[in-house]
Amino acid sequence: MSYKDAAQDPSKWTCEGAEFDWDAERHIIRHDLTGATGTAADPRFANFDRYEFKRLVVLLEGVDGSTISREFAFDELKLGASSLKAMVELPDLAAQTKAVVFIHEGGWFPESFVAAKLSHKAKVPPVAGYLHIFAAILCGLLLAPVIFDLVYYKALREPFPLFHALFCLMAVVQTAAVSGLLPMLLPVSYMTELNITYLSLDVMIAATFLFAYHFIEDGRLPRRYRRWLLVLSAATLANGLVTTFKMEWFDLWIDHYYFGVLVCIFAAYFFLLHTARRQGSRVAPYLFYGIAPLFLIVLAQTINVYLFESLLAFDETWPQNFALLFEVVATALAVADRFMMIRRERDRAVSAARDLEMLSELDELTGLRNRRALEAHYPELVRQGFHAMAVVDLDHFKSINDIYGHPVGDRVIRSAAWALSPGDDADLAAFRIGGEEFILLLRGDDVAGHADVRRKAMTARIMAEVDELQRPVTASMGFVDFSETEDGQLIDFPTLYARADHLLYAAKCAGRNQAHFGKFDDPIKPASSIQRVAA
Repeated sequence: MSYKDAAQDPSKWTCEGAEFDWDAERHIIRHDLTGATGTAADPRFANFDRYEFKRLVVLLEGVDGSTISREFAFDELKLGASSLKAMVELPDLAAQTKAVVFIHEGGWFPESFVAAKLSHKAKVPPVAGYLHIFAAILCGLLLAPVIFDLVYYKALREPFPLFHALFCLMAVVQTAAVSGLLPMLLPVSYMTELNITYLSLDVMIAATFLFAYHFIEDGRLPRRYRRWLLVLSAATLANGLVTTFKMEWFDLWIDHYYFGVLVCIFAAYFFLLHTARRQGSRVAPYLFYGIAPLFLIVLAQTINVYLFESLLAFDETWPQNFALLFEVVATALAVADRFMMIRRERDRAVSAARDLEMLSELDELTGLRNRRALEAHYPELVRQGFHAMAVVDLDHFKSINDIYGHPVGDRVIRSAAWALSPGDDADLAAFRIGGEEFILLLRGDDVAGHADVRRKAMTARIMAEVDELQRPVTASMGFVDFSETEDGQLIDFPTLYARADHLLYAAKCAGRNQAHFGKFDDPIKPASSIQRVAA
């Protein structure tokens, strides 16, 4: 039936009851402007829900009986405030407009044109308006955390930053799709655009559950409950795939099925988060409040679908965009908090390990560093300029233990160690090698005199602090200066220690309470030529 024929029979102009065939191939929808005033009587644009059709004719009828029409293909529509909305510019009619007529052929939902909004000005400019620019900025904000997620993954080597990155990427795709950026940027068909819009939301929600599976702390969610996060992720993907590619299975009940399943999935997820929170999870509130705005939007859509009413009907595009931004920010804060927590734990572990290492390098009796510390740090000390070694040994120490006992002997060793302790002397490093034997590493000028002063100080310190002794306790020393070695080569510790110990042996054999000095390149005097003095 043509519009001219339909206009002759006013009884057919009804969209109610069984008289209106919604499945017809061709529909004619007429908006009567009789009685309209001002800009309402002079519409220039028509805004309506965006659903695919084969052909659309927009006809304007003037009060003087004149008409003008324009034909549109689906891909000629301009995007409205979101991908859910479309807009056409009405043909220019010279006379005052009496009616705007839409002749819709093919496709679904002719009620989109029944509820079309006529306006004098375009809600969104025909190319890219401020809403599209704002959507692009929003996509940039949603994408930013991906960079930090990759950094966190590289530092932590845990999977949860990757799933958070996947969530953020899908949030970008979803925002670009529902905001109308996707068809502006990519030459995709309407069905491809719809599939991307539907599935990006489901993949994003599934990524949220996988993120929670790996992110909630161990011990804060029972294992049997944690596995349900994997089930919820799989169920979300299955729900999205089936309702996207098998729409014919559900007919008009597709939204009932999709939203009903999705609300049940969300309810199960909130139960798991509540359980984790009760078990002391630190991150569960981030996850709960982060996804709550998106859930409220889904819940509003579900109520609208099941009630068959328009009380809660609204364009969810921008509320959803802001809900996704809120969730990205909330979960990004949770990831940053976890990163800082792990970093603090690792710092404490490293500090504890260093403390243990330091304790393992300290002599328990004297507080000086031990042989292990000397061998570990010897190359670095040489690089710092230490170029002389002195091996110092207390004389006749065994007799002190035999006569006065080991407690007094320990006090003697402690007093000797305090006399050798560097204190603020940066040119001296002291170590207890074992028993009554110590090693000094020295640098600077007159290192031989410096070492001998320390050796003599041992006797004075012991006499001052150990009252039980009836005689002075002396010390012998073997000293080696290795500053003039050929080519500045690093002499290994065992070799240097053996040379200094040989000189100590010579000092002992020469009568004790003295020091023997030498350089590393000096010829070694055979031990057989040294007469040992009785201890």
